[in-house]
Amino acid sequence: MARFIPVLTLKDVRHLAGLMATVCLTFASACSPLPGHWRPGWNEHTSERTVIVETAASWNMTDLETQDGRFIGLAISGGGSRAANFGAAVMLELQQRGLLDQVDVISGVSGGTLPAVYYGLRDKAGPFESEAVRKTLGYDFQRNWLWRWLLPHNIFRFWFTDFTRSDIMVQVFNAHLTHKATFADLRPHPKILLNSTVHNDHMRFTFTDDRFASLHSNLAMYHVANAVNASSAFPGAFEDVTLENYSPQDPVALKALGVEPVKYLHLYDGGPIDNLGVQAIVEYLNRNVTGSRGAHAFPNSCLIFVVDATPASEHPELNDSQSSRQVVDYFIDTNVLDAMDAMLIESRRSNLVRLGIPPEKQDQEVHGHFVMNDQTGCGCEIRHIALRHLIYMSESAAAPGLAYRATRINTKFWLSKEEQDDLFMAAKLLMKELDDDGPLPGSDSKPTCNHRK
Repeated sequence: MARFIPVLTLKDVRHLAGLMATVCLTFASACSPLPGHWRPGWNEHTSERTVIVETAASWNMTDLETQDGRFIGLAISGGGSRAANFGAAVMLELQQRGLLDQVDVISGVSGGTLPAVYYGLRDKAGPFESEAVRKTLGYDFQRNWLWRWLLPHNIFRFWFTDFTRSDIMVQVFNAHLTHKATFADLRPHPKILLNSTVHNDHMRFTFTDDRFASLHSNLAMYHVANAVNASSAFPGAFEDVTLENYSPQDPVALKALGVEPVKYLHLYDGGPIDNLGVQAIVEYLNRNVTGSRGAHAFPNSCLIFVVDATPASEHPELNDSQSSRQVVDYFIDTNVLDAMDAMLIESRRSNLVRLGIPPEKQDQEVHGHFVMNDQTGCGCEIRHIALRHLIYMSESAAAPGLAYRATRINTKFWLSKEEQDDLFMAAKLLMKELDDDGPLPGSDSKPTCNHRK
């Protein structure tokens, strides 16, 4: 989840404050936003004659996932540019081991969606090589977002229409990450599942062909940048992203069932539901192995890498401080954000328990196991690659000060070169420890079943 804290210089603050004051004084008597859809990210209506093209954002299991008899999933957690760069660094390590091409499903949430779509778009986004990846994901998305507010057409639309801060961030992602790609531009393999939260009912929303079809809309035509923004739209910093439901609804019949008609869905950051991004992979497996033997679907192995960029949660700097207020607290109370972090930590704990890692070992144990919802209770192995695991590695192995620095990188959409270097070094060390601990997909990761009936 992107706990989006603007990091501004004094000059930035003065410019923005002056701009806001000028606009507010000039347009204080402005009426409500102009009618109509001024937001560029609306999903389109699909008629019955429209040919629907299946994209990589699909629940369907195909030969591309089963032909090698092995399932490998990759979940990349939220956490702004920290999660994006740590996730990409782990992916590059997997690529060096010949494993990345074998990954069948990548699920991302918030910052974790950035490396997922960069890899899924390939030539449309750029080569998946260290230098290109570091340049793209190390970009200062945050500063570009702030200064795009100063563009005349954005100023007008922001103050007088339904155009929002989220739409400005979509411009940034389109310009520097996805290059106006749609879901049709994703390669067919691996599956790419991007996750958000539905504001209406607080349920997880995964961008899939099926989900859009239920709205009578076509995901293939939808811009990937909109979905990335929906997954990382932290409440308070960004407005939610709106999807229109074009499916026919009978209000009378629905109300008789105690159900309200839904004209619009509003999406924001996926972190509150599942900041690890692993639930979509579990759902993918359960959808496709229910009623069959998981061991038959994937006889060679079933393995999920969970790339977890959760930072250290304590605040030792408060121990000797009379006040916790910083410059940013004059604009938004960061205690609210910290309370959100506490809830994310609890959600993380619960999800890892479901993956077979008990609370007392969640920052130390890298192995887990979860049981699929099939007839025989076949299981899938978990490899938990967590930044916080650095804290429990010996100082000599982790390099002096690395654990402290890497686990205290703020959640934001920019990184210093030193922070990026630390995250890539962390990925290298953690993957090396995983290598030393035992083989990755091999005999120990074959599906095990309890043969329940």
